[in-house]
Amino acid sequence: MKNIMLRTLTLLSFCLLTLAVTGCSVFEKKPVANNLATAQQTAFYTCDSCHGPKNIRVDAMSPKIIGQKQTFLVERLRDYRDLKRINPYMNGVVSKMTNQDIDNLAAYYSNYKQHQH
Repeated sequence: MKNIMLRTLTLLSFCLLTLAVTGCSVFEKKPVANNLATAQQTAFYTCDSCHGPKNIRVDAMSPKIIGQKQTFLVERLRDYRDLKRINPYMNGVVSKMTNQDIDNLAAYYSNYKQHQH
């Protein structure tokens, strides 16, 4: 029980620190992913702070998303947006994403290696 509380407090502290460092920009503007370039920008500013750039995750509790199947990512992101899956941070991050934003972001991560030079 003590270990679970410590992990929860650590994760919460990390999330709050991330929000402080990024200036809460995730919640101030609507994420847009209309094409590969904007999906890449959304990924950089929105996802990489927890899931890590180049799949080097910041925290072991953040799941690997690079290389996951597009349908899996779409389903999970829509579930977070529609509050079918509860994670206060993720629910906030995807709350303003449209289906198209989610589709493009999922396509970006599922084909990540193809985008790298």
